[in-house]
Amino acid sequence: MTVTHLASVARKRAPRLAGDARRAQIVTAACSFFADNGFSGPTRDLAASIGVTQALLYRYFDSKTDLIEAVFAEAFRTHWSEGALEAFAASAGQPMVDRVADVYAGMIGRMTATTTRLLFRAGLDSYAEPVARNLARSWPVWMALLDQWRAEEGVPSLAERPLLEGERTLMHAFHNAMMTIRVRAFVFGFAPTLDDAEEIRQVAETHDAGVRSVLRLLHSGAVTTPRALPASAGALVAA
Repeated sequence: MTVTHLASVARKRAPRLAGDARRAQIVTAACSFFADNGFSGPTRDLAASIGVTQALLYRYFDSKTDLIEAVFAEAFRTHWSEGALEAFAASAGQPMVDRVADVYAGMIGRMTATTTRLLFRAGLDSYAEPVARNLARSWPVWMALLDQWRAEEGVPSLAERPLLEGERTLMHAFHNAMMTIRVRAFVFGFAPTLDDAEEIRQVAETHDAGVRSVLRLLHSGAVTTPRALPASAGALVAA
């Protein structure tokens, strides 16, 4: 090994840190590493990217799964749905398109490249639990929106008439359309042609009209397929 190579290795070695600081450094680096490389990448590559040994990683985490759990806890410590339910309630009386656009402007604004990519990596690499937890945290917001759409279309509330399977998938489709704004930028790498506010409003306008039309159909008695049946309890937050 040459002197030049030794010097290079020395430069890459991470400085000594206290235990909590080192753990935080590892988690922060792992968020970016897994977002870029997926969860199947070897932890030795993660360690090398930080400038520590693989053995040091496992001084702070019992297993790779333990590290991945810490990554999701950190990445979604402040979830994009936080405050959305309160914001929606505070806008009562305004047009539904405006209310939906305002709620999702706040949510989309919190979706970073790292969190968006981590969520998709989790799905691709069969880490279903973090995906399910994220859906569950957004669920109350979707149900508040749906209840308002029901009320405006003269359909009994969710407290009076249970959620239908078609409504469950309808709300997922609506949310997915909003999320695609970030997916195109952070997963597919497409340059936006509209700013966030314009695109969010367009999705809100499109789905406001579409949701109303589908709600009227589902609750008219004209649909006899499974989408007009009550959603099963086990499937309520399934994608």
